[in-house]
Amino acid sequence: MLMKSIAPTLSTWRQRWLLPRDWQFALQTCNQVDLTMIRINLLPVRQIKQRIRTRQEVIGLVSAVVVLLGVIVLMGFGQASKISSLQAESARLNQELAKYQAIITQIENIKKAQMVIETKLGVIKALKVSSQLPTRILDEVATLTPPDRMWLNSLDYTNDIITLAGIALDNATIAEYMDKISKSDFFVAAELKNSSLTKVGNQKLKAFSMIINAVAPARPAPAPVAGGVK
Repeated sequence: MLMKSIAPTLSTWRQRWLLPRDWQFALQTCNQVDLTMIRINLLPVRQIKQRIRTRQEVIGLVSAVVVLLGVIVLMGFGQASKISSLQAESARLNQELAKYQAIITQIENIKKAQMVIETKLGVIKALKVSSQLPTRILDEVATLTPPDRMWLNSLDYTNDIITLAGIALDNATIAEYMDKISKSDFFVAAELKNSSLTKVGNQKLKAFSMIINAVAPARPAPAPVAGGVK
């Protein structure tokens, strides 16, 4: 050993330089100590690779989280920009609406006035038709009555109900008259209330009475004006 080889030299130095007793004791003790080598414990290769892999996974996960957060932040900025743009557009439209609000109000007032005028015109037309209807109905009844085969004795017109009574030559004449009444635009239907044989002079005739429902005829649609807008 190294210490054993240098022991005589140290002894010589002690004798030459008269080393103290403590130093001599220390040198003797060193002769009895064996130097040991330091063992270096190396980690297994698998554990090193596992640690490297784990570190890479952690780094990758952190990077993904950072990227995701960045995307979310960018999307948030984009949405905020869109919201701001929409709010600005809404404010602009509200300003334009406020400008045209007066015109819109005038148009609505004109429409209301037009509706009132149309209602009044409708009432006037209805009154005009109602005032003319009895005359027209009576004229229609007279027109449909055959003068040489039927004679009316009485006629009452109340609330669009006509009650009439008369004499006809036969049942066929009464049936034909009722058919004409039903086909007229002024009447809905005719209902025969009674029919009986009666004698007028030397001739046997048919006395009858019936009820007729009157109605105002539908007005024809106005003809299109030539050159009008289609």
